[in-house]
Amino acid sequence: MRALIIGSSVVARQIGESLNEKVEKLVFLDSDSYKFHSWDLFKEDNISFQSGDIQKMDTLLDAGLEESDIVVVDAGEDAVSLFVAQKCKINLSTSIFIVLDDMSISDIYQNSGFVILDSHNLSSNKIIKHLEKF
Repeated sequence: MRALIIGSSVVARQIGESLNEKVEKLVFLDSDSYKFHSWDLFKEDNISFQSGDIQKMDTLLDAGLEESDIVVVDAGEDAVSLFVAQKCKINLSTSIFIVLDDMSISDIYQNSGFVILDSHNLSSNKIIKHLEKF
């Protein structure tokens, strides 16, 4: 199983740490890979870090979007996260989790097949339970 985490927030890092032992390959993607340098996750063999414009399809594909079973999007701004998540919906079998600050629009996206995570009440259990289905 492969996971792609888009963003370098504290939430993205926490999700990555909880997924690390449960996936074969974990890729972090953000506009600047410098943000990842202080993370202890660099020591893990199954984790890689990439940089590029997360709003461009080429960048997402280069990071392994097509091979990813799970995509977690936390781009820092809800509008950007939602835009990027919609671009990631190229493979119907990929589960896409979106981390949002403002939950007022979450129902719209949940009804479209995205799994919404509340950044203020984060529980990676939704992702872990999803992994157990595989």
